[in-house]
Amino acid sequence: MKVEILRSNEVQTYEVPMLFETMTVMDILDYIYNNLDHSLAYFKHSSCNQAICGRCLVKLDGKPVLACAKIVDSDAEIIKLSPASSNVIKDLVISKS
Repeated sequence: MKVEILRSNEVQTYEVPMLFETMTVMDILDYIYNNLDHSLAYFKHSSCNQAICGRCLVKLDGKPVLACAKIVDSDAEIIKLSPASSNVIKDLVISKS
């Protein structure tokens, strides 16, 4: 699947394999970071990852989702990820204030 990520007002496209049927947005971001682009900034955390804290909020195809909980449609050919607000620190990391 193609993954388009809005980074600093520029769209970067990655090719990500669907490794399993229940891949979350976080799984996709982890794949990109670990295998394709170590410079991608997103809120990866080990203390939550249960859709509680809300820090991993991003927009998936224009709709806000929690990256750790949102399962991506395995039939999708392309998905678009962008920051959840205009308070961007870097890439998909946003400030809560």
